[in-house]
Amino acid sequence: MDIAAQKLLAIVVIWLIGLVAGLWPVLIGARTPHDRFFSLGNALAGGVFLGAGLIHLLPDAIDSYRAVLGPDLDYPLASLVCAAGFLLVLLIEKVLLRGDEAQLAEAASDSGSAFTPYVLALVLSVHSVIAGVALGAESSVATTIALFIAIVAHKGVAAFALGVNLHRAHVARGRSISIVALFAAMTPLGVAVGASLGAALSNESAQSFEGTFDALAAGTFLYIAVVDLVEDEFSKPQDVALKFAMVLLGIAIMALVALWT
Repeated sequence: MDIAAQKLLAIVVIWLIGLVAGLWPVLIGARTPHDRFFSLGNALAGGVFLGAGLIHLLPDAIDSYRAVLGPDLDYPLASLVCAAGFLLVLLIEKVLLRGDEAQLAEAASDSGSAFTPYVLALVLSVHSVIAGVALGAESSVATTIALFIAIVAHKGVAAFALGVNLHRAHVARGRSISIVALFAAMTPLGVAVGASLGAALSNESAQSFEGTFDALAAGTFLYIAVVDLVEDEFSKPQDVALKFAMVLLGIAIMALVALWT
Protein backbone atom coordinates (compact mmCIF):
# COMPACT_ATOMS: atom_id res chain seq x y z
CA MET A 1 0.00 0.00 0.00
CA ASP A 2 1.51 3.36 -1.00
CA ILE A 3 1.58 6.38 1.27
CA ALA A 4 -1.38 8.11 -0.43
CA ALA A 5 -3.57 5.03 0.12
CA GLN A 6 -2.41 4.89 3.74
CA LYS A 7 -3.50 8.48 4.28
CA LEU A 8 -6.89 7.88 2.65
CA LEU A 9 -7.43 4.84 4.84
CA ALA A 10 -6.34 6.89 7.87
CA ILE A 11 -8.96 9.58 7.08
CA VAL A 12 -11.78 7.02 6.98
CA VAL A 13 -10.67 5.02 10.04
CA ILE A 14 -9.96 8.04 12.24
CA TRP A 15 -13.26 9.68 11.31
CA LEU A 16 -15.26 6.52 12.05
CA ILE A 17 -13.52 5.95 15.38
CA GLY A 18 -14.10 9.54 16.48
CA LEU A 19 -17.75 9.52 15.39
CA VAL A 20 -18.73 6.16 16.90
CA ALA A 21 -16.86 6.66 20.18
CA GLY A 22 -18.23 10.19 20.63
CA LEU A 23 -21.83 9.36 19.77
CA TRP A 24 -22.00 6.26 21.93
CA PRO A 25 -22.49 8.06 25.28
CA VAL A 26 -24.60 10.77 23.62
CA LEU A 27 -27.10 8.34 22.10
CA ILE A 28 -27.27 5.59 24.73
CA GLY A 29 -26.20 7.43 27.86
CA ALA A 30 -22.88 7.86 29.59
CA ARG A 31 -22.15 4.29 30.52
CA THR A 32 -18.48 4.72 31.29
CA PRO A 33 -16.26 1.65 31.07
CA HIS A 34 -14.69 0.14 34.15
CA ASP A 35 -12.59 2.89 35.74
CA ARG A 36 -9.50 0.70 35.92
CA PHE A 37 -9.70 -0.26 32.25
CA PHE A 38 -10.22 3.36 31.22
CA SER A 39 -7.33 4.54 33.40
CA LEU A 40 -4.90 1.94 32.03
CA GLY A 41 -5.98 2.80 28.49
CA ASN A 42 -5.18 6.44 29.14
CA ALA A 43 -1.73 5.50 30.45
CA LEU A 44 -1.07 3.41 27.33
CA ALA A 45 -2.21 6.27 25.10
CA GLY A 46 0.09 8.61 27.03
CA GLY A 47 3.05 6.36 26.28
CA VAL A 48 2.10 6.12 22.61
CA PHE A 49 1.88 9.92 22.38
CA LEU A 50 5.23 10.38 24.12
CA GLY A 51 6.84 7.85 21.81
CA ALA A 52 5.30 9.33 18.69
CA GLY A 53 6.42 12.83 19.63
CA LEU A 54 9.96 12.03 20.77
CA ILE A 55 10.89 9.04 18.58
CA HIS A 56 9.18 9.94 15.30
CA LEU A 57 7.88 13.50 14.94
CA LEU A 58 10.67 15.56 16.51
CA PRO A 59 13.55 13.65 14.83
CA ASP A 60 11.74 13.89 11.48
CA ALA A 61 11.30 17.63 11.97
CA ILE A 62 15.03 17.99 12.72
CA ASP A 63 15.89 16.04 9.55
CA SER A 64 13.49 18.16 7.45
CA TYR A 65 14.98 21.45 8.67
CA ARG A 66 18.52 20.22 8.11
CA ALA A 67 17.62 19.11 4.58
CA VAL A 68 16.36 22.62 3.79
CA LEU A 69 18.73 24.79 5.83
CA GLY A 70 21.83 22.63 5.59
CA PRO A 71 23.34 19.78 7.61
CA ASP A 72 25.44 22.20 9.65
CA LEU A 73 22.40 23.89 11.18
CA ASP A 74 23.35 24.46 14.82
CA TYR A 75 20.24 26.22 16.12
CA PRO A 76 17.60 23.83 17.59
CA LEU A 77 14.82 25.22 15.39
CA ALA A 78 12.71 22.05 15.44
CA SER A 79 12.82 21.98 19.25
CA LEU A 80 11.73 25.62 19.36
CA VAL A 81 8.73 24.92 17.09
CA CYS A 82 7.93 21.85 19.21
CA ALA A 83 7.91 24.08 22.30
CA ALA A 84 5.58 26.47 20.44
CA GLY A 85 3.14 23.61 19.83
CA PHE A 86 3.23 22.70 23.52
CA LEU A 87 2.70 26.34 24.53
CA LEU A 88 -0.16 26.80 22.07
CA VAL A 89 -2.27 24.09 23.71
CA LEU A 90 -1.21 25.27 27.18
CA LEU A 91 -2.29 28.83 26.30
CA ILE A 92 -5.69 27.71 25.05
CA GLU A 93 -6.46 25.24 27.84
CA LYS A 94 -4.95 26.90 30.90
CA VAL A 95 -4.92 30.64 30.13
CA LEU A 96 -7.48 31.77 27.54
CA LEU A 97 -10.30 29.46 28.61
CA ARG A 98 -9.69 29.17 32.34
CA GLY A 99 -11.18 32.56 33.19
CA ASP A 100 -14.35 31.97 31.17
CA GLU A 101 -14.76 28.54 32.71
CA ALA A 102 -14.41 29.93 36.23
CA GLN A 103 -17.00 32.66 35.58
CA LEU A 104 -19.51 30.18 34.20
CA ALA A 105 -18.81 27.80 37.06
CA GLU A 106 -20.06 30.42 39.53
CA ALA A 107 -23.27 30.93 37.59
CA ALA A 108 -24.07 27.29 36.86
CA SER A 109 -25.79 25.08 39.39
CA ASP A 110 -23.69 22.08 38.32
CA SER A 111 -20.35 23.85 38.94
CA GLY A 112 -19.82 24.90 35.37
CA SER A 113 -20.21 21.45 33.75
CA ALA A 114 -22.35 23.01 30.99
CA PHE A 115 -19.25 24.80 29.72
CA THR A 116 -16.72 22.00 30.15
CA PRO A 117 -17.55 20.05 26.95
CA TYR A 118 -17.07 23.16 24.81
CA VAL A 119 -13.63 23.77 26.33
CA LEU A 120 -12.75 20.11 25.84
CA ALA A 121 -13.99 20.14 22.23
CA LEU A 122 -11.94 23.25 21.38
CA VAL A 123 -8.69 22.01 22.95
CA LEU A 124 -9.01 18.55 21.40
CA SER A 125 -9.91 20.03 18.01
CA VAL A 126 -6.83 22.28 17.91
CA HIS A 127 -4.63 19.29 18.70
CA SER A 128 -6.50 17.11 16.18
CA VAL A 129 -6.06 19.57 13.30
CA ILE A 130 -2.33 19.99 13.96
CA ALA A 131 -1.82 16.21 14.23
CA GLY A 132 -3.87 15.69 11.06
CA VAL A 133 -1.87 18.23 9.08
CA ALA A 134 1.34 16.56 10.25
CA LEU A 135 0.02 13.17 9.12
CA GLY A 136 -1.12 14.55 5.77
CA ALA A 137 2.18 16.31 5.09
CA GLU A 138 4.30 13.32 6.09
CA SER A 139 6.44 11.73 3.38
CA SER A 140 7.97 8.99 5.53
CA VAL A 141 6.06 5.70 5.62
CA ALA A 142 7.42 4.89 9.11
CA THR A 143 6.29 8.19 10.61
CA THR A 144 2.95 7.99 8.80
CA ILE A 145 2.30 4.61 10.44
CA ALA A 146 3.49 5.85 13.83
CA LEU A 147 1.31 8.96 13.64
CA PHE A 148 -1.68 6.90 12.58
CA ILE A 149 -1.22 4.52 15.53
CA ALA A 150 -0.79 7.41 17.95
CA ILE A 151 -3.88 9.25 16.69
CA VAL A 152 -6.05 6.11 16.67
CA ALA A 153 -4.82 5.17 20.16
CA HIS A 154 -6.28 8.35 21.61
CA LYS A 155 -8.99 9.48 19.18
CA GLY A 156 -11.58 7.03 20.49
CA VAL A 157 -10.79 7.78 24.13
CA ALA A 158 -10.90 11.53 23.52
CA ALA A 159 -14.17 11.32 21.55
CA PHE A 160 -15.75 9.12 24.22
CA ALA A 161 -14.69 11.56 26.95
CA LEU A 162 -16.20 14.41 24.94
CA GLY A 163 -19.46 12.48 24.49
CA VAL A 164 -19.64 11.71 28.22
CA ASN A 165 -19.11 15.40 29.06
CA LEU A 166 -21.83 16.45 26.62
CA HIS A 167 -24.23 13.92 28.12
CA ARG A 168 -23.47 14.93 31.71
CA ALA A 169 -23.82 18.63 30.87
CA HIS A 170 -27.30 17.92 29.43
CA VAL A 171 -26.43 19.47 26.09
CA ALA A 172 -29.29 18.98 23.61
CA ARG A 173 -28.90 15.76 21.61
CA GLY A 174 -28.89 17.51 18.23
CA ARG A 175 -26.20 19.95 19.33
CA SER A 176 -24.19 17.13 20.92
CA ILE A 177 -24.27 15.14 17.67
CA SER A 178 -23.10 18.21 15.76
CA ILE A 179 -20.21 18.83 18.19
CA VAL A 180 -19.08 15.20 18.08
CA ALA A 181 -19.34 15.09 14.27
CA LEU A 182 -17.31 18.30 14.01
CA PHE A 183 -14.65 16.97 16.36
CA ALA A 184 -14.49 13.64 14.52
CA ALA A 185 -13.87 15.52 11.26
CA MET A 186 -11.02 17.68 12.60
CA THR A 187 -8.22 15.14 12.14
CA PRO A 188 -9.38 14.03 8.65
CA LEU A 189 -9.66 17.71 7.69
CA GLY A 190 -6.10 18.26 8.87
CA VAL A 191 -4.91 15.20 6.91
CA ALA A 192 -6.55 16.50 3.72
CA VAL A 193 -5.11 20.00 4.18
CA GLY A 194 -1.64 18.66 4.96
CA ALA A 195 -1.63 16.28 1.98
CA SER A 196 -2.90 18.97 -0.41
CA LEU A 197 -0.41 21.61 0.68
CA GLY A 198 2.44 19.11 0.77
CA ALA A 199 1.69 18.08 -2.82
CA ALA A 200 1.32 21.69 -4.03
CA LEU A 201 4.58 22.97 -2.57
CA SER A 202 8.01 22.65 -4.12
CA ASN A 203 10.59 20.26 -2.64
CA GLU A 204 12.20 22.66 -0.16
CA SER A 205 8.92 24.35 0.75
CA ALA A 206 7.24 20.98 1.21
CA GLN A 207 10.05 19.81 3.50
CA SER A 208 9.85 23.02 5.54
CA PHE A 209 6.06 22.64 5.80
CA GLU A 210 6.36 18.98 6.82
CA GLY A 211 9.08 19.75 9.36
CA THR A 212 7.11 22.62 10.91
CA PHE A 213 3.94 20.59 11.42
CA ASP A 214 5.89 17.55 12.60
CA ALA A 215 7.47 19.75 15.28
CA LEU A 216 4.17 21.46 16.18
CA ALA A 217 2.43 18.10 16.41
CA ALA A 218 5.26 16.77 18.58
CA GLY A 219 4.64 19.63 21.01
CA THR A 220 0.90 19.04 21.14
CA PHE A 221 1.47 15.28 21.56
CA LEU A 222 3.82 15.93 24.47
CA TYR A 223 1.29 18.27 26.10
CA ILE A 224 -1.62 15.84 25.75
CA ALA A 225 0.56 12.96 27.00
CA VAL A 226 2.10 14.70 30.01
CA VAL A 227 -0.60 17.15 31.13
CA ASP A 228 -3.86 15.53 30.10
CA LEU A 229 -3.02 11.82 30.35
CA VAL A 230 0.03 10.80 32.39
CA GLU A 231 -0.22 13.52 35.05
CA ASP A 232 -3.95 12.93 35.50
CA GLU A 233 -3.64 9.17 35.78
CA PHE A 234 -0.65 9.18 38.13
CA SER A 235 -2.41 11.62 40.45
CA LYS A 236 -4.63 8.65 41.39
CA PRO A 237 -2.95 6.19 43.76
CA GLN A 238 -4.35 3.00 42.23
CA ASP A 239 -2.23 0.74 39.98
CA VAL A 240 0.66 3.18 39.60
CA ALA A 241 3.15 0.40 38.80
CA LEU A 242 0.79 -1.07 36.20
CA LYS A 243 0.18 2.38 34.73
CA PHE A 244 3.93 2.90 34.44
CA ALA A 245 4.14 -0.43 32.62
CA MET A 246 1.42 0.74 30.22
CA VAL A 247 3.26 4.01 29.53
CA LEU A 248 6.42 1.99 28.91
CA LEU A 249 4.49 -0.35 26.58
CA GLY A 250 3.18 2.63 24.59
CA ILE A 251 6.71 3.99 24.12
CA ALA A 252 7.96 0.50 23.23
CA ILE A 253 5.29 0.19 20.51
CA MET A 254 6.48 3.43 18.93
CA ALA A 255 10.10 2.29 19.21
CA LEU A 256 9.23 -0.98 17.45
CA VAL A 257 7.43 0.90 14.68
CA ALA A 258 10.62 2.93 14.14
CA LEU A 259 12.66 -0.29 14.04
CA TRP A 260 10.43 -2.28 11.69
CA THR A 261 9.38 0.36 9.15
